[in-house]
Formats: sequence, C-alpha cells, structure tokens
Amino acid sequence: MDKFMDNPWFIRGIALFFAVLMFFVVQSDEEQGSRAAGGTDIAVLKDVPVEVYFDDENTVVTGVPETVSMTIEGPGNLVRTTRSLKDFTLFVDLRTLTMGAHNVRVQTENISDKLEVSIDPDTVDVVIEERISREFRVDPEMNERLLAENHVINSLEADPSTVMVTGAKSVVESISFVKASVTADPGVDGPLEQQASVRVLDRDLNKMNVLIEPAEVTVKADISEYSRSVPVSLQQSGTPGEGVTIDAINTATESVKLFGPRNVLDEIGELPVPVDVSKVTASGKLTVELKKPAGVTKVSPGSIDVDIRATVNDSDEETAEAPDETEEQVADAEPPAEPGEPESPSGGTSGGGDTAQNSGAEGEGNANEEASGTLEGLAVEVRGLEEGQTGEVIQPEGPLSLKIQGPKSAVDSAKSGDFKLFVNAGGMSEGEASLVVHVDGPSGLKAEPAPERVTVRIATA
Repeated sequence: MDKFMDNPWFIRGIALFFAVLMFFVVQSDEEQGSRAAGGTDIAVLKDVPVEVYFDDENTVVTGVPETVSMTIEGPGNLVRTTRSLKDFTLFVDLRTLTMGAHNVRVQTENISDKLEVSIDPDTVDVVIEERISREFRVDPEMNERLLAENHVINSLEADPSTVMVTGAKSVVESISFVKASVTADPGVDGPLEQQASVRVLDRDLNKMNVLIEPAEVTVKADISEYSRSVPVSLQQSGTPGEGVTIDAINTATESVKLFGPRNVLDEIGELPVPVDVSKVTASGKLTVELKKPAGVTKVSPGSIDVDIRATVNDSDEETAEAPDETEEQVADAEPPAEPGEPESPSGGTSGGGDTAQNSGAEGEGNANEEASGTLEGLAVEVRGLEEGQTGEVIQPEGPLSLKIQGPKSAVDSAKSGDFKLFVNAGGMSEGEASLVVHVDGPSGLKAEPAPERVTVRIATA
C-alpha cells in the first residue's frame, strides 16, 4: 500500500477520478435548477366565477353558468403565482348582441400570455330577453295542522299586500303563484304575526329565478276558536204574580255567537233562552244570563237584555167577587137593540189592519177564556247568515199568516208587529233549502205560521 502511495501516477489517477465526479455532480444540479426555472407545470382550477357584461337595465340574460373549470399550463413559477393570486377574470361579453339566443365564448382577462389556458365549457348558450317588472298580490298561507284543536283561521293578511317582481319577460309572464308561508310550532291558538319570505312559483310550483322587492312581508293571522252565530229563542218560564199578565217578551239581540267543536255547533239551530217572569211586577227590562249548551265552550255575549211588556190589573179580585153586579150594571148601561138590528158581540174586537181576527165565543166572555185569531201580512226574516251571504225567501211568495191561540184578552190585543217570523240559515252554504219558520212573540200566546216551512235561497254577495 505504501508502495502505491509513493507512486506519483497513482496519486494523479485518484485526483482525476474525484475531479470527474465533482464535474458530473455540479452539472446535474445546474440541469435540475434550469428545469425548475424554465420547465412547464400544469394546474386545474375549479369553480372559477364567470362575469357577464350586458345591459342590465333593459335586458335579462339566462344560460350563463355561475362557475366553470379552468386548466393553466406554463412555467412553474407563473402557474403557481396565477393559481394562488387568482387575479384574472373570466367573462362573456354580450353588450353588442341582439335579443334572442346566442352561443358565446368564455374569454379571459388579465392572465399571462405565457400560459396556455383551456376552459370547460369554453362556450355557453345564452338567451337575452327584455327585462320587465310587474306587481303581484301576495297570497299568505298557513298550514291548518299548526292550529290548536277546535281553532280556525279567520283571516290572513300580508303587509305589504303586493310585491314588485322583475325578470325576463317570458319568466314573469309564466308566474302563477306569489306566496308567503307562515311557519310556527303546532298548537297555535291565537293571533300570530311574523316575517315570511316571498316565493314566486310557476304553475308546476317550481321556484322562479326573479328579483322580488320586498323579499319579505309581514303576515298577520287571525286565529280563534271555531264559532257560529245562532238566533236566540226566548222562552217564558215561571208563573207571573197575581194580577200580572205578560203581554210580550222581546230582545234587541237577535243572535249570539257560540264557540266549540265544529261537529257540536253545526247541530245547534238556535239557543233557547228561558226568561223567568215569576218576579215581574211591571213592564221593564231584564238581564238574562245565557247558559252554554252541552259541548259549547263559550257564549258571546254572556247575557242579553230582555224587554218585558206586562199588564197589571188591580181590580181583578173585586171583579171576581161580584160578577152579578157588574153584569147588571152593563145591562143597565146598554140600551136594548132595535128590532131587526143585529146584535154585536160584547166581547169581540173589530178586526182591522194588523189586529187579530177573533174566532172565539161570542157574547159576554171572560177575558181569560181561550180564543184564537189570525194575523196577516207577516214577513219572514233570514237569520244566522255568515258575513258576505244574503238570504231570500223564494217560496211562498209574499208574506205569511199567523194563527194565534190563548187568552181572549191577549188575542184581541195582539198585532202583527208583536210577532217576528224567522228562519235559521246558520252554517248553510250557497244554494236553496227548505227551513222551518220560527216565531218570536208574546209568551202567553201559541202561534203557528202558515205555512210552517219556507224555501230560502242563500247567495254569496
């Protein structure tokens, strides 16, 4: 080994070997640096936004995708810079095009010309249409499944009630519905107010791409327990005191509102109201509390005022004790009838106008004996109509007659104005129906209308 080390050619050979090795190492690093600095690189950019240049005041453009994919290839440093900064723009220029359909190329702006760019898709089909605005009424809606049991929606209102919709002419003209839906937790049992987004839909309920102003409206929902108006029927109860005769019982309250389940209320035609006259001593007003029928949760109003017309006779007892004396006085006071002259009934009342025609016994009758009579020319009132409904009696034509029966004094003094005939059309829908005629009048008389049923036509105003 020492011998080789002492040989100068050996030393020269070793030096040459290391010189060649170092040359190749340095050459390889330079080539790699040169490739890194001047070689090509490729990058794929996804979801690159596309700008649209057009007359946005007078036209609307459809068909341009919001984003596209883009591939860039070129020097590595430019590729990396472009990919990180994204300081370029992709656009379609429609400013010189006319209305209608066109196929246009997606262009680039502010990107190095040393990069090769490919866009997917590189062309798009667009439609340029006239831009129009139109006002639409908002239809507020609410799912009835959100309501508490036995509750109904009385009304829904949107504020503002209209919105302005702007878009392509063909799109705006195909709008079928403009809705604002109320959302809430189940069990709503009272008025509700909330902001709701406006939705614009076509006839297939597809959402349409339009501009809505305002985009939200305030929806007010009037929600309450189910109710129904029914007429009141006054019914005399109790016995009036001695010497007191009840001539008539009336009220200015024709109907009241009942609350409760629909199946219960729809079966109620009228609300019977018992009026206790046992403590009545003279004509006047009486407040009667209304009782809830079975299944009804509430009656509104809770009470009504009743007008009672009564006659107080203080001499009844004296008359009853001395009937013979009274008859003798009457006989003395009345001159005998001339021969051939017809005798007039002493207890009768001449019928005329709207007074009942008495068909009771003739002669000297007791005021409390039974008698009957007929009243003519009574119109029939249609009660219980919902808001917006009208009712008309179509059969029979003209007024009805009323047969009355009771104490002779009450029958003789009865007039058509003391009675009201009515039918209850509560809960009825549009159309015709045969309804029973009800009578409101003095409680001391039995009244039967003729006919007992009439045909009523219900219409929506």
